[in-house]
Amino acid sequence: MPENDLEKLQAGERECLCLCKNLKVVTLLTDDLAARDAAKRLNITPVGSLGVIVRAYRDDRISLEEAERYISDLDSTSSLFVTRAIVELAIGELKKI
Repeated sequence: MPENDLEKLQAGERECLCLCKNLKVVTLLTDDLAARDAAKRLNITPVGSLGVIVRAYRDDRISLEEAERYISDLDSTSSLFVTRAIVELAIGELKKI
């Protein structure tokens, strides 16, 4: 990956990606689109807030109702950019599990 691609990221995101590579961590938790793209180019799997919620539900750590509420809250109360269409798609996928 070209060095200037990493320079476009904030310092904390660059540091996280470097740590993942140095420590051989294969997953990065981030909702930042540029960091997600950079992670993919470095063969690191980016997982965002929706992915964390789905995993918690899949692992029986939260109920379906809780997962639906948390996902809806991402749209209604957080500063995270999530469209209503993405929320509905994510909830639909939860119900398939």
